Amino acid sequence: MTTAPTSQNPPDRSTNYHYLGLAGAHTILTNASQETYANLVTTLKANGGNGAMMCVHGGVGLGKTFAVNLHLDELAPHTTLRVKLSSAKLQALREALYKKLDLPGEPPDRITRCENMIRAALSEGPRVLVVDEAQWLDTRAFEFIRELWDDENTRFAVVLVGAENCYQKIKKRPALESRILLWQRYTPLTPTEVLTTIPQYHPIWTGRSADDLLWIDDLACHGNFRQWARVTYLLQEAMDTPPYPAYSRDLVRAVFSRLDPTSRHAT
Repeated sequence: MTTAPTSQNPPDRSTNYHYLGLAGAHTILTNASQETYANLVTTLKANGGNGAMMCVHGGVGLGKTFAVNLHLDELAPHTTLRVKLSSAKLQALREALYKKLDLPGEPPDRITRCENMIRAALSEGPRVLVVDEAQWLDTRAFEFIRELWDDENTRFAVVLVGAENCYQKIKKRPALESRILLWQRYTPLTPTEVLTTIPQYHPIWTGRSADDLLWIDDLACHGNFRQWARVTYLLQEAMDTPPYPAYSRDLVRAVFSRLDPTSRHAT
């Protein structure tokens, strides 16, 4: 991948990012992913190279976190701090940052000392803080991120990645919202994108008819990359199990029967 993304696919360094560790899956540079790349470049270059703030939001399973992680592996491989919290509380965020910054020992019990050590570490050089599932953060945790970024001595970009309601939660916090340089909303793949993307995504779909791909998307996947990965995984498993059936719509229907019925239309 170059500093300016093209229509060609980037080198595949995403083995650990593919849902279910799907064997044979390829990394596809979608329109949304290209936009994420460009937004990250802008965000990291802003503020004299110290970084700005951006938010990537949208429904689950659309590839937001995948794209952010993959592109930051290229843009900031040694300075990215990835935080995904199990609690919305400020204490959890503070402790996660302390550990991600490789600060010594356990986080100090004294809040002021702990926060001062975090600020000092964030002033040592440009970094990128990625907060995944950001919609779960409470008000104080959001404000702590803003306060850290506002500190005149710290040097880091912030990438908030969250579900659709992440946008609404940030919008309700004017002090934070006013500091977001870029917003990007992920939406499901369109039928046209399904036809151009999915045959490249995994060999099992190479050469399948447009009718088949749109049928599967309409009945089960709905433009959702994670759902396509789920169907691909189950179909590959079925084809790799004796008596090793060949691809057919009947086999796909058998895969559909294993899915959550609320996520698919009736066949």
